[in-house]
Formats: sequence, C-alpha cells, structure tokens
Amino acid sequence: MDMQGSNRENFIYTEREELFDPNIYIGIYAKVTGNPQTDELVRAVKTAFCANESTMSKIVLDEDGSARYERMEESGCRVFVTQKDWKTIVIENEREAFRIDEGEMLRVFVISSHRETGIFIMAHHLAGDGKSVVYFLEDTMRALAGEKLQFKPLYLITDDLFPKNAKPPFFYNLYAKGFNRRWNKNSRNFNWEDYKEIHKTYWKSRCSNVIYKSFTAEETEAIRKKAKKAGVSVNSYIATAFLGADPDNGSIGMPVDIRKDHNRSMSNQASGISVDHHYSSRLSFEENAQIVHKKVQMKLKRPVTRWFILRFLTFFTPSLLDSVLFAAHDLYGNKTSLELAEVMGYRGEKMRELGVTNLGILDIPDTYERYGLKDMLFIPPVVSYAKHIIGVVTMGDGMRISYHFMDGMDKEKEQSFFERAMEYLEIS
Repeated sequence: MDMQGSNRENFIYTEREELFDPNIYIGIYAKVTGNPQTDELVRAVKTAFCANESTMSKIVLDEDGSARYERMEESGCRVFVTQKDWKTIVIENEREAFRIDEGEMLRVFVISSHRETGIFIMAHHLAGDGKSVVYFLEDTMRALAGEKLQFKPLYLITDDLFPKNAKPPFFYNLYAKGFNRRWNKNSRNFNWEDYKEIHKTYWKSRCSNVIYKSFTAEETEAIRKKAKKAGVSVNSYIATAFLGADPDNGSIGMPVDIRKDHNRSMSNQASGISVDHHYSSRLSFEENAQIVHKKVQMKLKRPVTRWFILRFLTFFTPSLLDSVLFAAHDLYGNKTSLELAEVMGYRGEKMRELGVTNLGILDIPDTYERYGLKDMLFIPPVVSYAKHIIGVVTMGDGMRISYHFMDGMDKEKEQSFFERAMEYLEIS
C-alpha cells in the first residue's frame, strides 16, 4: 500500500519518516517566573495533556503496514518533578524510547530548586513540530493562570490539503514507483520490537551535546537591524553565519512553516527546503547573506519547491520509508532500502551537514497573570539525515541559538564551529 490518495482520518502520512527514527526528540526549556507551586504546575501540565488530541493519542501499526493516531481515554504522556538540570534530563531520557504505542508523546519535567522553577518539555516529533511544543507550553501556562483550555484536534497534512500548483514533475512519481515495485517483491512491515531495537542500537554508543548562546533583547535588535540593512531576513542572516563558520559545507536545510489560518494545533505542519551556497571569502558577509536569502526566497515562492519534500514522501510505500531508517543504521541490508537511504540523504555523500530550525519571534505571551516565561531554549533533534542541527528561538527577553550534536564528534572542533558562527553575528 502506498500513501497516495489515502486521506483516512489521523493516518500518518507526511510524517512517516519520523515513526522509526531513533533521534526524533524535540526539546523546549524555559524558566517559569512568579514562584508557582510545584503541584500547581504539574496540574497545569496534565490539563494541557487533556486539551490536545495529539497528547491524548497513541500510535497504532496496522497489519497492512499503515500507521495512525488513535484517541485514548487517558493521556499516556508523563510529567515528572526533578531537581536535575535540563542537560542531564536530555541525556538520561533520550536513551529510553518513548512508548508512543501507549500514548507517551511527551515527557514534561518540572525543574524545582530553591532559586527558581523551570520546565523542560521533551516531545516525540509525532506529537508535533517545534511550534506545537511551544503551543503546548502556552497551554500549560494558561492553565496555570486559571484559564479554561479549549480542546485542539489534530491537524494533519493529507493529500487534499496540498495546493494544486504544488504537484512535483511526473518524473518523481515514476521514480518512486520504480522503488515501490522493487520493494514490493520482498517487502516487510516493521513492528514495535523493531522500534525498540533501532532505538537501543542507535543510543548504545551516542549521547547528545548541546551548547548555546544567549543574545539580549538589545543584541537581538542589533542583529535584526543589520539583517534589514543588508536586505535579508534574520533567518537568512543566521544561516549565512553558520555557512561562513564552515566554508567546506555548501548546503543548509531549513523547515518551512505551512500552518494555515494560524491554527495552534499540536501536529506536524512544516515542510522543508535546502539551499546550496559555499561561503565566499571574496565577498562580504552581507553579500553572502544576500545570495543565501535570494535562493531561499526563490524556493519559498515556488509552491513546487515549498511543498516538495512532503509530496515526494507520499509517493513511497510506507514500509519502504520505514526500512530506510533501518538501512541507514545498519540493521537492514535490503538493496532497495540501502539505495533509497542514499537518495534521501540518510547515508553517503548526500547526508546534509547542516540544518537550521528558526521558530522566529514566538507568537505566545511571555506573561500569564502573575506568571511568566523567560530564557526559553529550543533544541531540535539530530535527525538521521543531518549531522549538525541549529535551533533558534526569540522572545521579548532576547534570542537563544542552540547547537545540538552527538558525543563522539570532536567536541573542541564543534565548539569552535559554533563560536565562529556567533562571531559573525556579533561583529558582522
């Protein structure tokens, strides 16, 4: 069964490649001001669980190879009270596979100390994209302030939601059908035991490293003004800084927000683009940024490229997409799977070096009655098709940029790479 033309309610469609990925956890951290009581914050988190269909659902694998969200009577998400810092929480919890088959889409940690209260949300990507996790935090804060929350249904991207002018050239459909025919000759479906095995194998020799830089509101405004003067977006400006920090890398990936009507549903509503540009020392930083920005805008303006990755994925048999993850991590040797893994950048030379996810200026309040949020940090996952992942988030108190990479890489080299990028932002 392939995914084209299937619009079943709550069917996992454009998110299929996230189902078996072992490193697919989104992190959001923030300090909660106003001296909330721990038990009140825990209750607010549980209220937010009940207010979202995403966090009231589990993932079901059907016999025909399809997968879907299924509503539950009670949420399978969990909330913990701890005194551990968020870095320790990440390292300890990334090794324990989320029980998404039991509805564990989120783990929320209320970090309580004698000095301050923090909240760390660790979300499986099937719970939603980065903005979804931010909206869950907003729900929590509204519940903490005594507001009544409205239930938000899943909003999944299905075939009928794609713009008519976003259809890829017919060649890509034929190309995918060739892979599907070869796969269907000796295909197999993957199950929850496979899910546990790929997670165990992946994390056996890995753990996360996260470093970050905070910019004050004044520093953030200075960067915005420099970007505006150069005629580029802040996102293109930041992307150029990381390309400049590693001139050998000539490609950068970026997610694209495709939310309609500004809905605040917890779900995956993002596409993605990639831009090719080798930073040139012969040009000024601003000139490099202008080239990057022009290429970004060209892709965003064309519906075919803006929506391409989502449309392209729907051409493939779901179990074939699953097999790509297992082939990428040396757990499955099927030739078709290995070949598609290279085509999609999960193996070999096409694996993307750099990805930048910028949530932009968050469209949520930073105050909720007597409570507030500050020092927010966004940590995107190091997905299996990229090596270096940057997360950017901006609120009224400033901007924070995180760099998420795996232990085992040269830590000093990665630290230097990040610092060079930050220097571009500070002095350019």
